[in-house]
Amino acid sequence: MAESRFAELKEKEKQARKQIVIESALALFARKPFFEVGMREVADEAGISPATIYRYFSSQEELFNEAFIQDISSVSKEFKSMVLKDKPASIEEFGIKFVEYLIENEATFQMMTYLVLKDNLTHPVMGKFDSVTKIFFDLFEQLLKRHGVKKENARMYSHSFIASLAGILMTFRNYPLKNKKAIRNHIIKVIKITSSLYSNQLISK
Repeated sequence: MAESRFAELKEKEKQARKQIVIESALALFARKPFFEVGMREVADEAGISPATIYRYFSSQEELFNEAFIQDISSVSKEFKSMVLKDKPASIEEFGIKFVEYLIENEATFQMMTYLVLKDNLTHPVMGKFDSVTKIFFDLFEQLLKRHGVKKENARMYSHSFIASLAGILMTFRNYPLKNKKAIRNHIIKVIKITSSLYSNQLISK
């Protein structure tokens, strides 16, 4: 019994230290592009040696993925409430919220893009990333169903819409306009047009 409790305590301590490393990485990502952050910097931020960090994460890729998952899992609660409230959010509201979050959280967007585009992700990392993207596919699918889209169509429409949002943001985030506010406004206009296509055409079927 005592051995079991000791093992449980050790595991909790390990997870607490692991969490400190993740939070240290996120703190660095808030100050500089995530792809410029090295494991040594994260270790320094966490107050541990570079060798110690590999006890918790086997690679830089795994650490970045864990940080991304935590960030997205946290914000997904807000999207869930938009879907499940008595009067669900409109497609446009969901789309704008999704894109505005990524605009305001550059590090999250960078990590998402990295994980989407990178070849040869390890199986554990790819599996966890897939589970995160599934969160938004599932939530938007639920929203579509609540707005009357047939079950057999909702999943494909969900894939199409979420992928469209990400593509719009990637296309226009560095658009040659006078300032970031103008770029944001242009992106929101495009999101509204895209949302209207789903609202007016898909839901009417």
